[in-house]
Amino acid sequence: MVSRITAEEEARVFRLAELLDGGTQPLETQLVEELGPHLRQQLERLKAKGWILVREAADGMMAVDPTRPVWKAVRSRRDVGR
Repeated sequence: MVSRITAEEEARVFRLAELLDGGTQPLETQLVEELGPHLRQQLERLKAKGWILVREAADGMMAVDPTRPVWKAVRSRRDVGR
């Protein structure tokens, strides 16, 4: 896992955690719709760095989850972005 990410990537990770905490399992298409088409590249970079997992959901769409170490970081830094 690459420990350094950009501020924009960090914001995406926190938004993802916020959606998951709210009970929404975000799909890649939903995130792109909300955050723009450039998000696909950001998701690929985060995936390559080991910050997120992208898996196939039941309906064949791609679901996005933070990795376990990222969840720990998010939990310890809930004040970020507020």
